[in-house]
Amino acid sequence: MTAASFTAAVSLLAKAEARLVAAGQKTAEERVKTLRGVYYGTTWSLDYDVESKRSVAGATIRNAGFVTYTGGHVPADPRPAFSGTSLLKDLKASQSIKDGKRSVDIGHLLIGLETRTGLARTHVFPEGGTGLEVVTWLGDLGGGAANLARQRARTPSTTVAYVFHNSTNDYGFTDNLEGDAAAYMVAAGATPGGVPVFGRGTVSDAVKAYLLPAASASSPGWTKRASGWAAAIGAKVGPTGIADVTALIASLTKKIADFGYWYAATRWVPSGELVGDAARRTCTHMDGAAKEVATVFVTTLSRTVAKPHTAINATAPYPPPSPQGTCNSRLLQAASLIPSLPGLDFPNR
Repeated sequence: MTAASFTAAVSLLAKAEARLVAAGQKTAEERVKTLRGVYYGTTWSLDYDVESKRSVAGATIRNAGFVTYTGGHVPADPRPAFSGTSLLKDLKASQSIKDGKRSVDIGHLLIGLETRTGLARTHVFPEGGTGLEVVTWLGDLGGGAANLARQRARTPSTTVAYVFHNSTNDYGFTDNLEGDAAAYMVAAGATPGGVPVFGRGTVSDAVKAYLLPAASASSPGWTKRASGWAAAIGAKVGPTGIADVTALIASLTKKIADFGYWYAATRWVPSGELVGDAARRTCTHMDGAAKEVATVFVTTLSRTVAKPHTAINATAPYPPPSPQGTCNSRLLQAASLIPSLPGLDFPNR
């Protein structure tokens, strides 16, 4: 059954965690790894369920990426512990939770929380950022920039609003961004994005402390989420929002473009969906798309810093579509030499 509220989501996590404890997983760090595997990086994960339908090769690459970016963490299989229950199904059905005007993506929360337990938290990968950045906002926004560039290869007028508002709830959708913020803030103490502090509590206890009670002065983890997250990714935060907007946009543009190139090359080239001239044209739109995505993201986050009880939700006006530029990816340049295959669909995801 899908969790219909934050309270129900926390209860579901607690039930799953109790089963894992009974199966011998004694530490919160071990359990958060296993719970993350329900959503990402395993053959039983929700992500693999979706991605393997489009390309087993691509889904396998994604799984390897999640293992790498979390610091080599390979989750234990929870299915023996969950035997005789609907817990695995229920957890998968409850990734994106809405509760009144608030929402959160539990999968994003858990994979960020897990990554914070190891050295990948601060290790910078060639794909554009630290492990923590890649498994949270950079993966979302870099993937969104890649998708926008790919759409513009066909329809140059496609607006950046697509990255933040789409029918599949992907990329910069509010649930994802709220999950990314939570990934930095749950069990963070005074250091957003730092090593999680579970104490004697459980993973579900830490999630509960962040999500409940409702957003108010008594829930500082939630009300400080935008300012804490912004500071953790390099922003100078003031009472009216992010003070160094231009500098932060420039910094994040480079990260988002770097990951966007990698995302396109590893997600769509192995499946044959992005080859030939479509790969070249996608590549030439990447830098412009990355700058627009960074601009909207920083503007959105700054607005929530100033009004912490509001959702991290992008709104108009949006930057106009950027013109084509230079292809700065050798992988996509190589893919452009592969003959295009007739009859391939051009999916949105």
